Amino acid sequence: MVMSRGLGGRDEGSPATAAVPQTRWPVDQGTEPDPPLPAVVGVADLRATNAAAILAAVRSAERHPRLSELVKATKLSRPTVEAIVDELADCGLIETAPAESARGLRSPGRPARRLRFRARAGFVVGVDVRARSVTACLADLDGRAVAVERKAVRADLTGRARARAVTTVIDAAIGRAGVDTRRVWAATVGTPGLVDRDNLTIRQADNLKDWARADIVGILRDRLDCQVTVENDANLAALGERWRGVGGDTDEMIFVLLGERLGAGVITDGRLLRGHHGAAGEIGFIHFPGLPSEPAPPRPGLPPQATDTVRDAAAGDPDAARAVASYGQRLADGIAPVLLALDPALVVLGTGPFGAPDLLPAAELLLDAAQRHADGLLVDPPRWRLSALGDEAVITGAVRLALSSVEAVLRTRPTSLAPR
Repeated sequence: MVMSRGLGGRDEGSPATAAVPQTRWPVDQGTEPDPPLPAVVGVADLRATNAAAILAAVRSAERHPRLSELVKATKLSRPTVEAIVDELADCGLIETAPAESARGLRSPGRPARRLRFRARAGFVVGVDVRARSVTACLADLDGRAVAVERKAVRADLTGRARARAVTTVIDAAIGRAGVDTRRVWAATVGTPGLVDRDNLTIRQADNLKDWARADIVGILRDRLDCQVTVENDANLAALGERWRGVGGDTDEMIFVLLGERLGAGVITDGRLLRGHHGAAGEIGFIHFPGLPSEPAPPRPGLPPQATDTVRDAAAGDPDAARAVASYGQRLADGIAPVLLALDPALVVLGTGPFGAPDLLPAAELLLDAAQRHADGLLVDPPRWRLSALGDEAVITGAVRLALSSVEAVLRTRPTSLAPR
């Protein structure tokens, strides 16, 4: 049960010393852009279900609907709709929108009451944690960015210091937007490494010192008093790219994150594939083939392409271009078994070190080399695309995952999100 505060904190009706169990909101991966309206049952005991149906009808309408249109859409009685609309308005989730005439002018008579969703009734936070930077995005309930804050950090930070950097950028984003912290309803932290299936614990992050021991979920839950989850950065990049990038037209996709360490996020049947231990997509542990003139690498993974090589290839240097093409072929060789096993419709390359606009020729060269080589290794080759989100893929996915937790409540019991 969600408490009256709506976020699983202390029940205001309980004694201050009483131990109140934390309520964890459902973590929905948010891959369905237009979920069906919740079923409506005109029974008083199911008032929350009816409220969810009315709210969904308001949000999905092409124009701000009138009460009569909500009655028709939900098949509830007008008194029931009126009462629930007032309740949703009291919760701050909907408001009256001014009605306009067909010519775009206000009617001289009393305007019909139209309703609209208040996207800024609440907010979510997405965080992208990297070795040398931390970024936070505060977004409204429609997923629009309200404030973004970035902070450069040292790669050798301890886990506690990195956690302080996370709270600093979140506080800065909330402060710059002028938002009350109590109106932040969910947060997701994207991180390199392995994350448990419960989305609450970082199991391993080799390139971030002591990060797995920092308990960033607990720290942010105490600070924000809301639902907090953590997820692998490549998984979030896949969610972000499917939500607002090139993957919106497919249910079967692999996002390959090119960064300090190679990773992949897998979307299958429209949902994120996480695996038994939450480690699906950890292609950085594959033993990739070496160059023809060199022995096989002793360690798994594929080191990032050298920055100078990428820059020279983008400028047209033939030796650098050959090195980038060779890198693409090695990438295809290594992930070909994964593509054979999963049969995706689309492979998206996160641009990583190729992200700057002037480096686009090198990124396209890498993509072309990888696709051409993979096509000869696969039964049914997928399409290959460069990420449309580039450096913003991870934080976009973090916002999407945080938002989906709120939407799971809006679709079932929206009036539990009462002002705190």
